[in-house]
Amino acid sequence: MKVFITGFLSLVFFQVSLSQNLAAYYDYRSYFYVFDNGANQQAEYLPVKSYKVGGNAVAYVDNSDNFKVFYAGKSYPLADVAPTAYSATDDLVVYNIDKLLSVFDNGTATKMPGWATSFVSGDSIVGYFDDNGGLYKVYYGGVVNPLPDVIDDNSISTFIAGDNLLAYFNADGNFRAFFHNKVYDLGTNHVSKYQAGSSTIAFMDEYSQTFKVFYNGVVATMENQPPKSMQCGDDLIAYIDATGSFKIFYKGSLITVMTYEPGFYSTVDNVVAFGTDNVDFNVFYKGNVYKLETNTPVNYQLDYNSVAYIDPYGYLKLFSDGKTKQVTSLKITDYTLTKNVLMYKTAMFDYHFYLNGTEY
Repeated sequence: MKVFITGFLSLVFFQVSLSQNLAAYYDYRSYFYVFDNGANQQAEYLPVKSYKVGGNAVAYVDNSDNFKVFYAGKSYPLADVAPTAYSATDDLVVYNIDKLLSVFDNGTATKMPGWATSFVSGDSIVGYFDDNGGLYKVYYGGVVNPLPDVIDDNSISTFIAGDNLLAYFNADGNFRAFFHNKVYDLGTNHVSKYQAGSSTIAFMDEYSQTFKVFYNGVVATMENQPPKSMQCGDDLIAYIDATGSFKIFYKGSLITVMTYEPGFYSTVDNVVAFGTDNVDFNVFYKGNVYKLETNTPVNYQLDYNSVAYIDPYGYLKLFSDGKTKQVTSLKITDYTLTKNVLMYKTAMFDYHFYLNGTEY
């Protein structure tokens, strides 16, 4: 069953790049390499102390505690000390050294004004409280601006980031969204649970006991009773309602996927894997449901548009962009999926990469 919600038409050891084809690994000498759209490039000749792979860059702390980023085929130094905290999203590398917060965006590192002891970050947005200026600030679209709302000390810990928005409580206790440089009041100050995805916030209004969604600037009621569970992805919310039905809100449509409760479900980016143990293993992807296997795999991994898993016979398979393929004729136990790139090992340091139907 598909129900359209009026008013929700769209307004507007390994990981990935803008083309989602980036990954990182160690060779047999412990040299640090980056797999970049089919090419393997050495980033360091010594093991690194930590690394995180984002959409267009690999951020890492090298063996001497220097903080660097591998971007557009080269490594660039960002700081001569290890950051207190750092993250790598699809579009940004965000790092904090003492109280100095910086953002690496599209090849350029920019220091954020003021002092920050913590931050939240999504694919294209960063939020932080400036301890020096006493304002909450937002980096979005290459520009830093104060949040056009009043917050207090209690507000700071309530901020969460979706891919391109922030959800938070202001000083008056009202639940708000910052989306496309605008603050939206979500109509309640009694919220117990909330999650954020891309252009989407799912939340429980405790006052009315209703389950609501903010999507592309519009708030609507999804259910008149609290759901049993919920998970946010890119333009979607998967949840089990009070009766046990499994539903997915996707780009303005509410779809009842199953009228009974699934044994499991998991949501990452554009994919939702779900099913019942030893009955079925399914994927919801961009409005359609695909049955992958009858038996549930022992383990599986989700990212971006893909699901990787070992089938009941021990073979590695990849569902990507609506198609399922067996990746190799060898039986594999060690693999990692990051966005479009699937890495697997056939021996100790014998790495193979599978990308867009081609093995590297």
